[in-house]
Amino acid sequence: MSILVFLEHHDNELLKPSLGVLSKAATLDDDVAGIVLGSGVKEIASGAGKFGAAKVLVVDKPELEAPLPQPRVDALASIVKDGGYDTVLFAASVLSADVASGLSARLQAGLNWDLTDLVQQDGNLIGKRPALGDSVLVDVGWRSKPRLSLIRSGTFDPDSETRSVDAEVEEV
Repeated sequence: MSILVFLEHHDNELLKPSLGVLSKAATLDDDVAGIVLGSGVKEIASGAGKFGAAKVLVVDKPELEAPLPQPRVDALASIVKDGGYDTVLFAASVLSADVASGLSARLQAGLNWDLTDLVQQDGNLIGKRPALGDSVLVDVGWRSKPRLSLIRSGTFDPDSETRSVDAEVEEV
């Protein structure tokens, strides 16, 4: 599995929900990559290593300064295709929901939302999603790759014990 985690940031800090998703992703795969999109964001990228990222991709461009989804969709679509990522995870927020849905349309990829867990079962990635007023959990999957997932905000806490080194930062 090749996992890419969208790392949302604000005021030069990676947001807690994104770091929680990154920590969860690191339990599913040892070679998880994070991606930080913005302007002047290279400095904050390396801190993702202690939350599970083996590598952090950085797209640092002036046109990504404003939190608009379309430039992020453009950058992500290219990176997902070129990098061969089969799974892209997002912590749910207004921006990430816009980006994830745009990326889903662009790549003609399946998007599961409001997930509260991800597990590997018999070599397949399975999402857990609340249903019937959050009274039951249902298993959801994907019919094709890349698999896109919006994880319910606050579901996973960031685990800074996941790794003790800074991630390799790569500008793309």
